[in-house]
Amino acid sequence: MTEPDPYADDPFFRRVFDGRWNACIGRQGEEEHYLDGYIEAAIELVDAIIEKKLFAKRDTLVLPILYNARHAMELALKFATDRLVECSVLNNSGIRRDHDIGTYWNRLHEADIGDEKLRTVIAGLKPFVESVSRIDADGQELRYHRNRNNEPSLSKYSVVNLTLIQESLRDLEGLLRDLKHRSVDFVNELATGACTRRCSRSDLLEIARMIPPYKDWSTQAFKDQKEEVKARFQLSSGKLSDAINLIRNNREMSAIVGIESNLLHITDDELIWVVEQWRRIHPCRPERDNGDEDLGMMWSFDKFMEYENKISKIYNDITNEINERLSSDAIADLEVIFYMARDNVFSEYYLQNVKMKQADYANIGGLHEKIRHLLEKTNLLMCLQKGARMLGRSVLAQRLMTI
Repeated sequence: MTEPDPYADDPFFRRVFDGRWNACIGRQGEEEHYLDGYIEAAIELVDAIIEKKLFAKRDTLVLPILYNARHAMELALKFATDRLVECSVLNNSGIRRDHDIGTYWNRLHEADIGDEKLRTVIAGLKPFVESVSRIDADGQELRYHRNRNNEPSLSKYSVVNLTLIQESLRDLEGLLRDLKHRSVDFVNELATGACTRRCSRSDLLEIARMIPPYKDWSTQAFKDQKEEVKARFQLSSGKLSDAINLIRNNREMSAIVGIESNLLHITDDELIWVVEQWRRIHPCRPERDNGDEDLGMMWSFDKFMEYENKISKIYNDITNEINERLSSDAIADLEVIFYMARDNVFSEYYLQNVKMKQADYANIGGLHEKIRHLLEKTNLLMCLQKGARMLGRSVLAQRLMTI
């Protein structure tokens, strides 16, 4: 006997089989939907009032507009706080789960987080947090006509301009989006270990771009640029030295200042040779005029099969050649470089990923299928170029551009 549907008569949650308008909530939802939803609702409402000239609804809809904006700020500040507590950048002692967004903002601001982008975004939120904290410190006044003291809400105010709100909400939306994304990215970067107490991984990459090449580090230009870096990132001489030392010993960062790093197991010439073999299957195709016919559409079945057999033989021949010439470690290296670039994996995980791939290879009988799978990738060259750059092999990346 089937259980009765407990939501059969529910005015909001009964099941409706409508693929267009069913929205994901609960176990199919995401925390980010809350963060995005309230600011989006505020913007949609104010846009609708102004664009449709809904003058009769100004006084009623302005309240949910402002409340949604306030709630969006509260959720974003709590989201960032939670992420930073999880990675021990913030201490969770004394954090109360209340609606005081001023306290949440102050905690983030006073933490003086070691990331330029986060500090900038948090500072940019200050006027918005101060504004809503001034009129609604605890999230009550925009929701109720009377506050907890049974006094009229917003008693010090009489009018508010919707076009001003509309403009400010768009600025606020950008800041909240940046706070959400940068909080997540910052935590992911911390896991790589490529940071100092004052500079995040992103900061260090930017510093590497600001300073002269390594060969010029004994010049006055390097000394001058160090002062600019110290001023921008608020670094002491000691903290700048920490940053520069890390840059010099990091594959991706050191490449920016002209220090080359060797790949773990595959040589430049071996990788170039693999790409040259790949080119036999994926030749450069000249651009065609739009009016040209696709000659493949005119092929007979027999001609098509002849072509397929030819390509299959080339695949088999090249696969065998690579398997004979390259060691299993070199093939593991090649595969890791490709997937790290394709999937935007941090370069700091290169050694770890190669070791994992070597262990994986040790448990399989042969590498022909792995090699064939790589040869089938139409983006192999592009990803190997990108991978070579991010792993500190800029000279190799330049050579690959000519194939």
